[in-house]
Amino acid sequence: MSYSWSKFGREAEYIVALYLRSEGWSVSLSPASRGPADIVAARNGEQQWFIQVKASSGVPRLKGHEVKRLRELAESRGGLAVISTLQPFNGGGFSIGSYAIMFYELASWKKLDPRAPREEEDGDRIFLRSEAHSPL
Repeated sequence: MSYSWSKFGREAEYIVALYLRSEGWSVSLSPASRGPADIVAARNGEQQWFIQVKASSGVPRLKGHEVKRLRELAESRGGLAVISTLQPFNGGGFSIGSYAIMFYELASWKKLDPRAPREEEDGDRIFLRSEAHSPL
């Protein structure tokens, strides 16, 4: 049996989930990778992250309907829509051997640091320390 892109993608979801768990997050994976979010993660009563994981050796591809469904889910649950990428390590993100994990807030493409404590509140939304990042 050959190794498939879907298997690589599912394994990337496990890697991201394990990383978040190691940083103190509670995580749940979408059964069979169905639904807009591959992972739902929360920590210490903070705002939930609804995470779509993208893994590739190049630029990850986001489909319009995936973005729309992820945003709608996060908004309906009062959470944050997040894209996580697992890509060859080039000096950024959280290194796991030759790959790096990155997290981006979908609405603004700000890079998120899941290790950072919550820092500021804006109404009912809680943000984690982040830095500006423009989409690819």
